[in-house]
Amino acid sequence: MLSCVLKNDRYEIRIPALTLGAADFERHDNDEAYFKFLDRYVELGGWCIDTARVYCDWLEGGHNASECVVGRWLSSRSCRDKVVIATKGGHPDLETHESRLSREELTKDLNESLECLMTDYIDIYFLHRDDQNIPVDEIMPILNDFYQSGRIHFIGVSNWTTERIQEANIFAQKNGMEPIRISQINYSLAHASTDVLGDDTLVCMDTKEYGWYRKNNFPVMAFSPQAKGFFAKLAKGDSANNLPEGQYATTANLARLAKVKQISSKTGMPPAVVPLGYLNSQPFFVSSVFAVTKMWQLEEDMCAQDLKYDARTLAFMENII
Repeated sequence: MLSCVLKNDRYEIRIPALTLGAADFERHDNDEAYFKFLDRYVELGGWCIDTARVYCDWLEGGHNASECVVGRWLSSRSCRDKVVIATKGGHPDLETHESRLSREELTKDLNESLECLMTDYIDIYFLHRDDQNIPVDEIMPILNDFYQSGRIHFIGVSNWTTERIQEANIFAQKNGMEPIRISQINYSLAHASTDVLGDDTLVCMDTKEYGWYRKNNFPVMAFSPQAKGFFAKLAKGDSANNLPEGQYATTANLARLAKVKQISSKTGMPPAVVPLGYLNSQPFFVSSVFAVTKMWQLEEDMCAQDLKYDARTLAFMENII
């Protein structure tokens, strides 16, 4: 599988091109089904699992579900040293939307994640959202302390602009601290924006962000890499007006959908898989965080683990030629 090495003074891990997202592990009484997904992902060559402290908190009885499922699986399979675990903390309060990036709140989130995951360290710890009213010189010392304690091995951020990442890393460098080494961002062949998605706490890939990642060869974990089923469902003839994914149905994205269908028809690669190959082919490393609800989806998506396209095909998909 295509992969990227993250390395600092203490640790080294390899991240695969396809990361299994655990946001759909919603129940505490469904381990048999969830474990089958995790087992099959590993059997097919995967080794990175992405979860978050806040996942499933919006569901009745869903609190802790995602992280606890992953933790029980790690324990039952005795495979902690064979997989990379990424989780996220510091998500704003779901009811009040107030920021939660204080030392007390982040420490609470990290400790609860470690407990649920049944581990004493997190490979990659992401801040789930940013609050640009809080200076980076207040945030980075907290994360550096987590790193120095050994409880996290790499610092990441989710939904941070590249401007803030650069500011944080300049501060870290000047003060001898562990920097941010990876970023999660909304990124897909189908363009999205906070206005379209209706969530101004998200950060979506755009020309400015892309230019920084490319210039700095900075690794990305892309969430919603398949645009929430936009390509797969519409390629089958479903109406965009009847799908939540209809928010992606802009003129430009529908043109890209047509290109995906052409490539799929020519190569035999399913429409859901082509966008994963697109992300694999970027000039900086991208790990697509994909989620599934059916085994055939997992097996289909894993066909993309070594899939790359040449520059001409990328330009074709982007409607440049």
